[in-house]
Amino acid sequence: MLAIVLVVVIAGAVAGFLFYGPSQLQLSIKDPPQTSYDPTIQAIYVTFTSIEVHTSNAGNSSGWHTIVTGATINLLTVLNVSSVIGKSSLPSGKYTELRFNVSQVIVSISGVNITYRIPSGSLKVPILYGGFQGYGALTVNLQLDLSFNDNEILTMNGHLTPVATAKVV
Repeated sequence: MLAIVLVVVIAGAVAGFLFYGPSQLQLSIKDPPQTSYDPTIQAIYVTFTSIEVHTSNAGNSSGWHTIVTGATINLLTVLNVSSVIGKSSLPSGKYTELRFNVSQVIVSISGVNITYRIPSGSLKVPILYGGFQGYGALTVNLQLDLSFNDNEILTMNGHLTPVATAKVV
């Protein structure tokens, strides 16, 4: 009888962990430009203050989980090739949106660095196909595709509007 109770308790604990335990999130970034960047553009450095993922049905001011803080990436190093920029443990739940906060973008054009900013400083991107469900022992690979418009960079007006999508890969 004790053996049966012990088996039931262990099975319940394993099932509880698998359905309610934390999952792992691995975030990568890739720049899939719509067209090739102008050859005078030598680097596009994007400085993130944070990248967060949002729990479905949570309020806008709550439900955010930080994946990355304080990262800078040169988008030309991830042209059509993804690179991991952060990992995080997440509570069990459904996640539907990615938010990234950008402090600055520096573009090197013909050897001259020009500072740009994203007008809001923050961008929310829905995770394609309804997001993902995180639960115990699961590792989710999420990819942020981020690029900028070549013409907008070359007008040098100080503002850039990113083209971004997020998807599970």
